[in-house]
Amino acid sequence: MGNVVKVTIAGAGYTLKTEESEKFTLELAKEIDDKIKEIKKANPFISTNQIAVLVALEYGCDCKKAEQNTASLRAEMKNYLEDAAKAQSERDFYKRELDRMKAEAKSRSNQINLFSDENK
Repeated sequence: MGNVVKVTIAGAGYTLKTEESEKFTLELAKEIDDKIKEIKKANPFISTNQIAVLVALEYGCDCKKAEQNTASLRAEMKNYLEDAAKAQSERDFYKRELDRMKAEAKSRSNQINLFSDENK
């Protein structure tokens, strides 16, 4: 479906069709507009087009870094899940081994009791 949202950035109006919420789109447009105003104030002789390119590069860089961080976190999560599965498998093995040893010890204890009853 989508939302139609009207925004103003650097004095120009835009009508956007987006899958994002109106609130999100308006907040993003304000953030970009504020960034453009900030750069324009610090560099009054730079054109709005040049500022727009600088802002786009900054946001693109942030987005690329976020994608790389996401990929890195996914790889780490995969490793943690593999380690957790391995640890669970080892735990299950040792639990079965412990149960086996307890049963063996009980059996030996019963044998000892049996021999001690015969000696009475």
